[in-house]
Amino acid sequence: MVIYNPRHSPARQASDIMHELAHLILDHQPATLIMSQTGDMAMRSYNEKQENEASWLAGCLLLPRDALLLCKRLKLSPKEASRRFEVSETLFTFRMRITGLERQWQAAVKKFG
Repeated sequence: MVIYNPRHSPARQASDIMHELAHLILDHQPATLIMSQTGDMAMRSYNEKQENEASWLAGCLLLPRDALLLCKRLKLSPKEASRRFEVSETLFTFRMRITGLERQWQAAVKKFG
């Protein structure tokens, strides 16, 4: 079961859901939920390595390199691209930078016009 906040933006919801699906794909161990004796408070375990892996994979699944390349070919602004793929502009910009695609694109434009 995946629980997400319906008050978050659709882009945030997509990211949250994909993050949880990434945990399944990566076969991560689920967090342990510890309830207080009264049942009114819960704490869960936290595995930083697994959380980082799931966040990384979620970004890759939401915005694979081919999707980023398409955005560059179509000359979409970060705002247009994030709207098209229903992700945040922050995620789009991060993925463009971290994949090196922005730098590679600029080098190709410089070399080939």
